[in-house]
Amino acid sequence: MIYTGITALDEMIGGGVPRGKRVLFSLAPGVEGQQFMFSALKCAHRMGKRCLVIVPHTSAEAFLADLSATPYGMEADERLIFLDSLAFEEIEANSRTPEAECAAWKEQIDTICRSGPINAIFLYCNRLCDEIGTEHALALFFGRSLKEGATLFVEYLNLYDEGHLDDLTASCLFDLVLSIGEGYGNILFFNHFMVRHVTWTSLPPRQIPYMIREDSSVAPQIPKIVVTGPTDAGKTTFIQTVSENWVSSDRIGISGSATTVAMDFGHPLVSCRGFDITLVGTPGQEHFGPIITHLLTNATGVIFVVDGTRTESLSRGLDILGTVRRMGIPFVVAVNKREMPGQISDATLRTLLRLSERTPLYHLSALNREEAMGVIDALIMLITRETFLE
Repeated sequence: MIYTGITALDEMIGGGVPRGKRVLFSLAPGVEGQQFMFSALKCAHRMGKRCLVIVPHTSAEAFLADLSATPYGMEADERLIFLDSLAFEEIEANSRTPEAECAAWKEQIDTICRSGPINAIFLYCNRLCDEIGTEHALALFFGRSLKEGATLFVEYLNLYDEGHLDDLTASCLFDLVLSIGEGYGNILFFNHFMVRHVTWTSLPPRQIPYMIREDSSVAPQIPKIVVTGPTDAGKTTFIQTVSENWVSSDRIGISGSATTVAMDFGHPLVSCRGFDITLVGTPGQEHFGPIITHLLTNATGVIFVVDGTRTESLSRGLDILGTVRRMGIPFVVAVNKREMPGQISDATLRTLLRLSERTPLYHLSALNREEAMGVIDALIMLITRETFLE
């Protein structure tokens, strides 16, 4: 198995890319997404794999120099074998027909493979596809991948549209197709990736936003998880427990305890399964209904917190949960105060909140960070790996 080096993506696909599989990174024009290929190459090299890198658009020296100031920097050694722009131009100059070019490329690859086994192939394919055709270019390396058991990674700049990518996916036997595009909903400063096709696990096709950090590494995002529920359920405590820093709008309520009157905000970002996550907490009082609806807009997921000892608060909880359902937002239910006496049974909770058996209940103390992070982990799994059915 070869890791992509992007923890969130590796978690989604079951740990990494199994040996001998064929991966396509399809980039939309203008998107900053080359880091996906860089990261996989860096991981393969660090794992001791012998890597063949085909870069027809640049020299090996320039390629490595560009990576030197990033987290993906590597030193040239015997495990990095390049066919670069110099090889491309030599083959092009000495070949009269596309068929002759294909034969020359095959001979070059065969010569390299005779010197030792290749574990991974990294192909930047656009210039080669333009020269000999996409089908012939990919066939050169698909055959080698099948014959040698080498894992194949292809970066392709898709200058056409999604239909073209669908056609390419259908005509070629890729095991993993990852499309990388600009924007995420109405959040323009994010890019996104989507697992469009994978053969060794089951994943729904779902856009995952990401940012590029200052050091050029990929930072997958869950940009807005809303923590909501009835008053005094423990929403603010939950956010405070999992966040390194947080901003609260608590005021003393009629019960004598602090209650949120606007929103809570967890920042810096909470990290879970390789994602940077922003948490937003809502008030629970009925008269804040319009604010809650506004805060739920564009939410990636919801953690619905209830007090597991007070049935009287659940009618208000049902109203909020109805809004979440109408907006179609994935949610998990966190039953707080499990350490206290007088626990409501799961059957009663399901009845009062109209929850199906498919919706798990996560019992926790919002003061316990491990338990609270377990709830976030469950929601991340629902958002990224499961089909939401509630």
